[in-house]
Amino acid sequence: MAKHVAAEEELAPLDLETKLIHRVMDELRAKLAQNGRQAETDVTQILEQAGALVFPALRAWSADPDPRVRKSLIRVVAQAADPRDPFRASLLFDLVEPLLWDEDPGVRASARRVLREKLIPTYPEEALQALARWAAEPSTRKQILAAQGLTRLPPHLARRALIPLRHLVRTEQTQVRRAALGALKVWRARAPEALETELQRWKDVPELAPFINYVAESVCAK
Repeated sequence: MAKHVAAEEELAPLDLETKLIHRVMDELRAKLAQNGRQAETDVTQILEQAGALVFPALRAWSADPDPRVRKSLIRVVAQAADPRDPFRASLLFDLVEPLLWDEDPGVRASARRVLREKLIPTYPEEALQALARWAAEPSTRKQILAAQGLTRLPPHLARRALIPLRHLVRTEQTQVRRAALGALKVWRARAPEALETELQRWKDVPELAPFINYVAESVCAK
């Protein structure tokens, strides 16, 4: 025991703190089955205080074989979302992202609900960046989720939200194009001026011009 303590004392302060955090996280992981809610509250507090130091340990939870642990991580992300701390946003989006496509339907649904109802409203600017990134990736499921998520952004971000939709509308993937058109229909109701301005821009883009009438008819149809 004395040798173990002495070895820890030889570590740099930051290394020692990181090691202690991982130990605490392992203990909380074990306590989830006994008192999950309290353990989740404790994890949230550690995340709020330690930030990036605790991120690797929490990221490992997203691949935990027990779906209950993955659901706990989603609840931690929801609890930690705070508009007063925008610097925490990137960590929370990175933690929830792999769970949006989890193999477990319950985990997947919970993650997407937290994305829609908590992360996007709390961090709209950071959400726009994440959604735009997913829209640009060569993944049908990510592009569809991006199109749907963009409609959750506040109206003052409409013009910027329409930019990734411009890319998604001209895709060859029918499901992606349908999701993008659905998103444009939502923006037609929420920010009609922004949409009209966007469609005007399409006239000067050869690749987009053929879609103007199709898009206009789709989003204006009652």
